Amino acid sequence: MEVKTNYQRQAAIKTSVKIILEGEYRQENEETPNYLLTSRGERIFRLNLMATILNKEIQGNITNFFLDDGSGQINLRSFEENNKLDYLKVGDVVVVIGKVRTYNQEKYLSSEIVKKINQKWLKVRALELKKTFQQEPIIIEKEEVVEVVKEEELVEEELLPIQKITHLIKSLDQGEGVMIEEIISKSSVNDTEILLEKMLESGEIFQNSPGKVKVL
Repeated sequence: MEVKTNYQRQAAIKTSVKIILEGEYRQENEETPNYLLTSRGERIFRLNLMATILNKEIQGNITNFFLDDGSGQINLRSFEENNKLDYLKVGDVVVVIGKVRTYNQEKYLSSEIVKKINQKWLKVRALELKKTFQQEPIIIEKEEVVEVVKEEELVEEELLPIQKITHLIKSLDQGEGVMIEEIISKSSVNDTEILLEKMLESGEIFQNSPGKVKVL
């Protein structure tokens, strides 16, 4: 008789390098994935980090990035050949979806997704983390916050269709996900319904309840 196991894809938690470095890496058994235990007692199985690339090294099929988000620095490693990483360069700001790993007691990031983003999102992320974790990974003046709000439309124009939909979902999500019908009705992107299906298949979004989706 075949034994069925339930697999639930863990959400990617928004975090900072400081939180990662101060956290405790926990290695579990085969049935439970490894995770990072933060100083607040939160378990992070998958993470969402925004940072600037300070250095890039390629050794065979291994690509190493040295990242800095204003709160600390950490290495990001990809152990498989990935053409999508070739265009990334020093100075680029990226969003990383991945997991914490350790080697010789040193923490590093193992990536699932690495995408270049507009550097202004670093300021937005800093505000999010300040509110959530009561810390200031990046010092932001009020004038800079106003600038981010004023230039929101400019950032939106630079996004690809799927990125626009992702941004829309985040703006509509009050914590319980967003109805698919609402996303389609408010989206300015053509073929939004088809793109939502592709995003579900790729794991960029997930259904947290019937008819509702959230961004990982």
